[in-house]
Amino acid sequence: MGDLWALVLAFAYVGAVVAVGEGAHRLGLSRPVARKVIHVGVGLWIIGTVLLFESRYLAAVPALVSVAANYVIHRRRLLGSVAAEAENLGTVWFPVSFALLVLFAWDEPAALVGGVLAMTVGDALASTVGLRWGRRQYATLGGRTKSLEGSLAMFGATLLTTLATLWVVAPPLPPAAQAGLAVLAAVAAACAESVGIKGRDNLWVPLGTGLLLWAGLRLFPHLLPGLGAGAALSAAIGLLAWRKRSLSPSGTLGAILTGTPLFGLGGWAGGLALVAFFVSGSALSHLFRDRKAPVEADFAKTGTRDLGQALANGGVAAAAAVGYAVSGDPAWMGAVLGGIAAASADTWATELGVLSRTAPRMVTTFREVPPGTSGAVSLTGTLAGLGGAALVGLVAALADPVWWRLMPWVAAAGIAGAFADSLLGATVQAVYWCPRCGKETERTLHGCGSTTRLHRGLPAVSNDLVNLAATLVGAAAGFLAV
Repeated sequence: MGDLWALVLAFAYVGAVVAVGEGAHRLGLSRPVARKVIHVGVGLWIIGTVLLFESRYLAAVPALVSVAANYVIHRRRLLGSVAAEAENLGTVWFPVSFALLVLFAWDEPAALVGGVLAMTVGDALASTVGLRWGRRQYATLGGRTKSLEGSLAMFGATLLTTLATLWVVAPPLPPAAQAGLAVLAAVAAACAESVGIKGRDNLWVPLGTGLLLWAGLRLFPHLLPGLGAGAALSAAIGLLAWRKRSLSPSGTLGAILTGTPLFGLGGWAGGLALVAFFVSGSALSHLFRDRKAPVEADFAKTGTRDLGQALANGGVAAAAAVGYAVSGDPAWMGAVLGGIAAASADTWATELGVLSRTAPRMVTTFREVPPGTSGAVSLTGTLAGLGGAALVGLVAALADPVWWRLMPWVAAAGIAGAFADSLLGATVQAVYWCPRCGKETERTLHGCGSTTRLHRGLPAVSNDLVNLAATLVGAAAGFLAV
């Protein structure tokens, strides 16, 4: 069939789907159901697009026309079946993502079809399950909430549609690679949908899933089994940690972003080192909670870790794991372990150092300061930091015997990172002063309710940024040590 006939059929099909959905709504079908009928029906046209069109540019025309038409329909509320609040431009973002995928991924049909179907089927099922059976709520962007049940439905639907797409459309792949790519895409789609508000998931989910499928098929097919396993494992650990209140919802997302490359590309040494850091750090955060509470009240963040903390502690190691997978150079694995060791040393030093019976001293002046002061060190905290770094080295050595001889260097890299954390905390980290309590704090709003003022350091240098720099120092030391 020529592209002109395909264009006629495309407009006729989409028009018929919209007419059926709108007509059913006017006859009594609820708006959410009618909206889903149109959403799914229009999204399924991706199959016709791939089968009937020869030119990507003409194939994108119906979607581009729909962008303008849907914007007018939305603003003037011409169709009751798809009406939504003014700020929700989901009906506009979906054809935008559809057109962009057609233009970019035309030469990789599996990425094109898989990306659109993730939104078409997955989002429809996620919203249905979330509304009817969603009991475990979590906070997302803009003060909105989503449900774990809906996110799991999104994962399951995307997993099945991606597996089917890869089996039918994609070039031959080993079963492990197919499964790995499907899991990776499903986790990515569920994460994108979880932060999608005001209809923006209609843009993020198709584009994110489609581009990931394209990259997996074109750029790193040999890494797919490991990355898929890493995504599944990090998501499972993240959800368990969220249920145990060790991670916030955003922290769970951070755990997936950092854990996927570390578990998938870092081998047993990198993956188990990450587990050792996270489990030990979470356990220590709950140890002697009552004794630490007065000091922790002045920390910027305590207890439940969020996205910023997860990326600050694991982002450098995750990037190093990618470097290791691409180059095969063991020095990059040294960077992975050095970065994790630095995060572990800092966490152990913070959690146990505040319990010291002797006053800590500022690392730059050696004068005594109150416990919990940014940039302060103590013998107890230093020994605890050494223990945290050594644990990472020990776990790596147990996972891969080659690291036995390098275990002291991993511990040393961790201590170097922890020292950098203290030095930056004493010099450039933003520290505030509470005029009501007369004490330093890392918070802009103190626990007493008083607004604080900058006391020392730079306003842009947060605790998360300091942690990131410390893990970078640890990673660099680990890289050079191997």
